[in-house]
Order: sequence, then C-alpha cells, then structure tokens
Amino acid sequence: MDIKHQVFVSSTYKDLIEERREVIHALLELDCIPAGMELFPATDEDAWSLIKEIIDNCDYYILIIAGKYGSISPEGIGYTEMEFDYAIETNKPILSFIFDELDNLPSSKVEKTELAQSRLNKFRDKAQKKHCKFWRTAHDLGGKVSRSLVQLKKKHPSDGWVPGRYAADAIMLREFEEMRSKLAELELINLKGINNPPVGSKKFSQGKSLYTIHVDLKHSAKGALKSTALPQTWDEIFSYCGSILNGECTDKELISQIKLCFWHAVPDKIEKFNSYPELSIPQVYFDKIKLQLQALGLIMEGEKKRAVSNVSTYWQMTPYSKSYLIQISAIKT
Repeated sequence: MDIKHQVFVSSTYKDLIEERREVIHALLELDCIPAGMELFPATDEDAWSLIKEIIDNCDYYILIIAGKYGSISPEGIGYTEMEFDYAIETNKPILSFIFDELDNLPSSKVEKTELAQSRLNKFRDKAQKKHCKFWRTAHDLGGKVSRSLVQLKKKHPSDGWVPGRYAADAIMLREFEEMRSKLAELELINLKGINNPPVGSKKFSQGKSLYTIHVDLKHSAKGALKSTALPQTWDEIFSYCGSILNGECTDKELISQIKLCFWHAVPDKIEKFNSYPELSIPQVYFDKIKLQLQALGLIMEGEKKRAVSNVSTYWQMTPYSKSYLIQISAIKT
C-alpha cells in the first residue's frame, strides 16, 4: 500500500532557508509530507496548541540546529527547543542534525550575546542525546536526512497516511459494523476455550467457500495495472496463517501470511509481470478476513503479558482451531 508519512521539520528559519529547502526536497523524494511551523509566529497559547497538534499528527520529527537559538517564549525557552521537548514528551521518533563547525558560520548566522550562545550550547548538548548526526553544507544535510529517515522508518514503522483509493467506502464500513455485531453476539454466547465451532457460525462463509479480493496487477510487461480478482477458500487462508499462530503472532505477521496466500492465487500467466513486494492489498480486506476468522472461532487475540510500551496487537489459535487446522492440513489417505 502506498503509505505516506508526515515529518515535522523543526529549526530556526531565516538562517536556514537553503538548508530547509534541501531537507524538504529530500522528504518529498521519499514520498513524505513535510510539516513545520517556522513561518507561524508562536506568540500565544493558541498558536502553541496548534504547533503541538501538528506534531501529534506527524509520524517523525526532525531537528536542525546551526548557529541560532531562535525566538524566546515568555517562559525563557526557545520555541524550537519547546518543539523538541514536546516531541520527546510524546515519544516521537526523532532525528537531530547539528551543524559541525560553528566557527565557519558568517556572523549574521550566529548568536551575538553570551546568554543566547549559552542557551544554544545547552540545546546542542541536549539534542546530541538523541539520534544525532553532524552536517556542514545544505547538500550534505539533505543527503544525511534522506539516509537517516530511511533507517528510522525501518526501526520505527508508523501507520502514516493512506491514499483515499484504499479507504473503506460506505458499503464496506456497513459490512464491518454488521460483522462486529455478529461477532459480539457470538462472544456473549460462547465460552472462550470451547473445543467446538461457535454457536451460529454455520451460517457464515467458511471451509471451501471462496473469498475474492480485487487488486491492481499488470497483465503484460509494459501493460497498465488492471483490477484482478484473486479467489481463495477460507480453509486455504486459515492454513497459511496456522503456521505462525502456534504460540502468538503479531498483527503484522498475520497480515503478511494473508498477503502470501493471495499472492499464490495470482494466475500463472501474469505472475511473471508482477512481484510479491509490489502486491498492494487494501487494508480493508485484511480487516474483513481477520473479523471472519474470529467469527468462525479460528483466531482470538493473544493473552500473554507484555510491557506496557508494547502496543502491538497479537493473535493466537483457539482450542477449536488447533484441531480444525489438523483436519484441513493433514494428508488424507
């Protein structure tokens, strides 16, 4: 899926116009959405509330420091430093980029007073406690931002923004609500751990019944993408997931197995024109499949205790699904 991430770029402004241009160019090349409030005068409570809201809505935070500390709030702290402190407070993944040789900056780009210099030096020291790199030119800064952000996105994946073509329409949302309602009824009726299919689940699509998704695939070497139907049975979908559900697996791992299942449904005649990493399945299909597997009593949320900071969703088999997996996967005589 074509996910875009929003990145807040924090710095002083007038002394770093060229540098910010390079950084924004690097972000756009990575399909990121730059955000920053350097042109918005943070001189009152409402403005600062807006800045915090924008940082909250960003996936990543980039700090650029050179020879200026910047404008000061009534509390005696610079607004750039306030943004940095707020990013730390809200646990945003942070990249800091600090100019390496202050002595080489022109006098117009450095602080004149001892107080401002002292504040700047303390801020530089604070920023170095996070992931930090030093830069010397605008071009050098742009390159380091680009490489560092690629690594940060791998280390700290984020939901980002999903293009409208992948958003659920009114019909799908209504189907979700109906399935959630049915699932809630089943959970009230069935005791967790029962070794039989949930009461009432026979009316749901299952077993050898097909579930078909539609994705965009190429049908020739230079052809345009075409909507393509990929059918799989519910048993086939669950058998792909079964191998990682022994124990517990993350939501991301479960989705990966579902994606693999449908990749293997790509017709042989067009498979060579496409690749598994490029297969883009709208999230709405994954959500419907997970709900259906829950309604059939084949998966349930994990129960192992984990650190409070771990906010991932985990899945596991039910007692019923363990025996069911053996039935559909074992080699028959």
